[in-house]
Amino acid sequence: MLGGLNKALPFLVGLLAVSGIFLSLLVMALPLIVGEGLGLIELGEMPRSEDFSAEGLPGSASPADSPYIAELRISTPPLESTDSVALRIFGEGKELGEVDCLGGVGAWEGIEELHCNATMPYNYQDVEDYSVYAVLLGEGGEYAYGPMEVRVDWGVYEDNFWGFAGNASICIGGAFLLLIFPLALAAWWMAGRHRHHEEYEGEYSISTLLSPFSSKGDGRQRVHAALSSPYFWGIELLGILFVVFYLMAAGEIWKSWAALAAFAISGLVAFIIPFLWCFAWWYADYKEREPIRILVTLFLWGMLSALMAIGVNSALGAVFALVGLGFLGAFLVAPPVEELFKGSGLLLFASHHEFDSVEDGIVFGFTIGMGFAFIENWLYLMDNPMGADVWSWLSLFLLRSVMFSANHGLYAAITGAAIGILIERKFAFPGLGLLVGVPVAALFHAVHNSGEMLISLMGLGGMVVYCCLLIPLFNYGGLILLAFLFARAILSKR
Repeated sequence: MLGGLNKALPFLVGLLAVSGIFLSLLVMALPLIVGEGLGLIELGEMPRSEDFSAEGLPGSASPADSPYIAELRISTPPLESTDSVALRIFGEGKELGEVDCLGGVGAWEGIEELHCNATMPYNYQDVEDYSVYAVLLGEGGEYAYGPMEVRVDWGVYEDNFWGFAGNASICIGGAFLLLIFPLALAAWWMAGRHRHHEEYEGEYSISTLLSPFSSKGDGRQRVHAALSSPYFWGIELLGILFVVFYLMAAGEIWKSWAALAAFAISGLVAFIIPFLWCFAWWYADYKEREPIRILVTLFLWGMLSALMAIGVNSALGAVFALVGLGFLGAFLVAPPVEELFKGSGLLLFASHHEFDSVEDGIVFGFTIGMGFAFIENWLYLMDNPMGADVWSWLSLFLLRSVMFSANHGLYAAITGAAIGILIERKFAFPGLGLLVGVPVAALFHAVHNSGEMLISLMGLGGMVVYCCLLIPLFNYGGLILLAFLFARAILSKR
């Protein structure tokens, strides 16, 4: 029975992947199907009140930084403790953001006037018209005021943007020429000199790479050969193209040269650190470096798993938001969903003879995690200049791609290590390691994502606990523990 499960694994993984991709494509296409102007329609239909109004938005502005911030004075009926007041900002008919006007007020019961900052992000156009609505939701009724219109000339900001983009392009080009390309060539050279154990003659030959089903292996071995061939890479890349098209559509890169430049720069810079981490773990496994073709498959799987997770994360996140628990989505939804899809890629090679130890599981899992991190960081970096200045974009790069660069690799490597332990112990169905690895990986992931929840529940104390205890213990502590486990396994290998 367990042998049958091992044979069925690729098909079960494929079914899971196709289901996730289908749901994600549906979520991506939903705005095109139902339209993106629902927010404006909803606000237009809300009742108005003479007691609820706002003022202070100038008719035009020429900021040197993004976002442009205008302080509005809002007059309201006497507020109750359960009321909420927010600003909703629109540009080109699309909602660009929402500002909670009572978040920093404290006790607001009885207040009839308050100040709130309307933040209008640069949206990759030199001149843009914004519409701002004030919204009151309370026991006394639900009211909207607006639209308040402002035209923003981003000419000065775009000059700063292009200066930064030019410097960034030079740095990125230098990183690829002096670091990425030489290391890739070095890996290719070292892989060519390394003699892998072959289950059948010609397993790692060029002919097997290009024609996997004509190999001399049995059915299982031919499946593995196909999974680590350009044919399967093409299938993975087809799915990844949907992610790239989604990024292009979300950023509307065709609207201006600035949008196109930000898209390209964000993608290139997001690739650098994941590649370096993959090379470092592969190189560290000096006693038995894994075939490059398998690592390419797993890196692409990590990228593809980002597409698989979009739909499930969005659907479950919407359910949490409907019951007023949206801030728990990043804590309870994303970690298990993403770790399941990432971990499923490890099952593709759980019965491959190259996957025979804990350190193999760590290298394979880390590679998948870095593929996922590449896509996720690309999305964040592309989106951030639309709502922040270029220095904030650089800060985000340092935060996500440097300080927390290993996170997704760490989580997936935990799952890989769990599967590797079962393989080392000759367990008949090592795929069961997924049932242990994914919950543990999701726990580490959830702790990292718990910042918003802790701050919402505990305020400043939650921030202190998150920054000073949980992040050092789970992020860096987990990485150190993983490196120790990896080094111990390598040094104990004959």
